[in-house]
Amino acid sequence: MAKTKKARPRGDTAEAGAGREYLSRRMDVKRATLERKQRKAAGPDEAVGVAERANRDAERTIRLSHDTDEKKDRSKIRLHITKTRREIDVLRARLKAWDGVEEKKKEMEEAERKRKAEEEAADEAAGKKKKKRGRLGPETWKLRGAARPAWEVYDFDTRYVCPHMKAHEDAREKTKRVQNVLSLYRGRFGEERSDEEGPPQPYCRQFLSLLMQLGHLSVEAKKLKSAREAFLECIDLEGTDPNSVVVTMARARLMRMCVEANRPESARRLWERIPHDSTAWVRYSAALIEFVSWSVIEEDGSSRERAEEMLRKAIEANKFCAYYIAFNDTFEKVVEYGDEIEDAEAGTLEEAIEYCHSEQMGFWLGTEGAAEWIREVILRLLHEQNDGNSWVQSTRSYLESWEKDISQIENQLHETKNSDDVNGDENEEPDIVMYAGMFRTAMDMLQDAGEFLKDTASSSEVAG
Repeated sequence: MAKTKKARPRGDTAEAGAGREYLSRRMDVKRATLERKQRKAAGPDEAVGVAERANRDAERTIRLSHDTDEKKDRSKIRLHITKTRREIDVLRARLKAWDGVEEKKKEMEEAERKRKAEEEAADEAAGKKKKKRGRLGPETWKLRGAARPAWEVYDFDTRYVCPHMKAHEDAREKTKRVQNVLSLYRGRFGEERSDEEGPPQPYCRQFLSLLMQLGHLSVEAKKLKSAREAFLECIDLEGTDPNSVVVTMARARLMRMCVEANRPESARRLWERIPHDSTAWVRYSAALIEFVSWSVIEEDGSSRERAEEMLRKAIEANKFCAYYIAFNDTFEKVVEYGDEIEDAEAGTLEEAIEYCHSEQMGFWLGTEGAAEWIREVILRLLHEQNDGNSWVQSTRSYLESWEKDISQIENQLHETKNSDDVNGDENEEPDIVMYAGMFRTAMDMLQDAGEFLKDTASSSEVAG
């Protein structure tokens, strides 16, 4: 048997060192050649900068003759996009012609294959020798031609089955069974399957996952049109009804992309399409765009009341985020490790920290008067009379309940941590108690500084 050569790990190996030495020698030769040519072509007065120009030209030639790290990364992303598209096309064709009977057969065959693989692995670990496969009996033979029995060949035999008629009947039965899952369960791809009802899982969620991968890769490759199409299809399949089961971050990612690309109309159409979405990414983006339309651009149809209505919905979605944006200078000094949180649940402290440590915070701080406007609205809600307005009272109570929610988070997580210590569980999740303590510290600093006792008149002048 020929010996296979083991591949060495990439890094600072002998081959890598030899490659660098070869490139260095090649660059020296190129530099010397260019310098000699330029000295010969230059006059006596121009000979001073010949060496410098030759060195620059040699570096440029070597750089252009090899792929840079940036080109390699782009090539990798392009390959990942192609691979993901192929997987999506295969699964899409499978879902468009979904046959439950054949899928069950495939699942049983896959389960049997896994069982045999596990048994072989267990026998190998136990040191058992693999049994030799004996000669198969005549019951496994496949007879062809004249060796076939008569009932397989002649139609006068009562046991004869016409293969063409059988194939036709099987095709008719399959046509009755086949379902287009993409059309039949559109808007329900996130639901769990129960009692043979609902979308086939985990294939539907796997399709959503592939669409999200394609969207993220397209954003990385700066192919925003492809990313938008992938995220929109994901939103359509999950559904936009209030009772829809949402399992991906397609809505938030598409909203972030619209804000980054400065597409306010696209963002407005998105949040009007999903009015029941309660994530900070959608609600606070809507509030920011309405503030810019009213205060900065002064568009027709925009007003202070509409902007404050959007901000009220954003505050009701996540009050921690409102405090963080309004008093960003204080929170920036206290809250750390915010970039470690990913895909936090809507309405939680973790979502607020994730949002305020993303690129969205830069848009708030980069918009003149936006953070001051939130601060003015918060102070007005905390101090002014409600004048019989029910939403003012409810929003004020919601804003004032931050301390109760922080204490509840700390108590629940302390109990969970104690039970995990008893059971010996070790989870690598972010330390939510740490973030809750940071948020409490920042709020205490603001209260000690009297920030919540300030008059709202000066703030309203800024926002107005």
